[in-house]
Amino acid sequence: MAVARDLHQPLPGFWASLCDRLGDRMSGDRRRLCERFFAAPPHFARLATAENLSVVHGDAHVWNVFLPNDGRAGGERLFDWGAWRPGLPAIDLACMMAMHWFPERRRRFERPLLDHYHATLLASGVKGYDRAALDHDYRLAVLIQMTMPIIWANIGISASVWLGNFERIMLAVDDLGCRELLA
Repeated sequence: MAVARDLHQPLPGFWASLCDRLGDRMSGDRRRLCERFFAAPPHFARLATAENLSVVHGDAHVWNVFLPNDGRAGGERLFDWGAWRPGLPAIDLACMMAMHWFPERRRRFERPLLDHYHATLLASGVKGYDRAALDHDYRLAVLIQMTMPIIWANIGISASVWLGNFERIMLAVDDLGCRELLA
């Protein structure tokens, strides 16, 4: 929980700075959504339970994956663990799918991949984590992923990187009804 609070602390200031820089190019709807998120982060309550948490990569996307040369499954490796932390395992799923995929691809593959992920958890011995819990955590993780492009915009990462990610994650927030999770 302390890790989440420490990571969250600079975000409202980062958001205000980004909104100042973008002016009226940032819609009032998005401003209100992010301000609601920052005012009462819904994941803090979830993290406080310490249930069904894992080590998360924090920046899981195709550029941070080594694939085996022979194409056989089982040799894949994530690298660049600079953003790892304890958290919701769905964070990495939301990063890979909701933030990096355009809506058409996400809508086509998201549900089957979440089904496969859940089946793999069960086959690996995870108990007491039903499919509805994964859906809830995934939607929560999508909200959390809104923060990554905001951070990138404030640490000097090019708009050619953060802007597209911000647009895709905001589309996912709306597609998945994530606003319902905000107090």
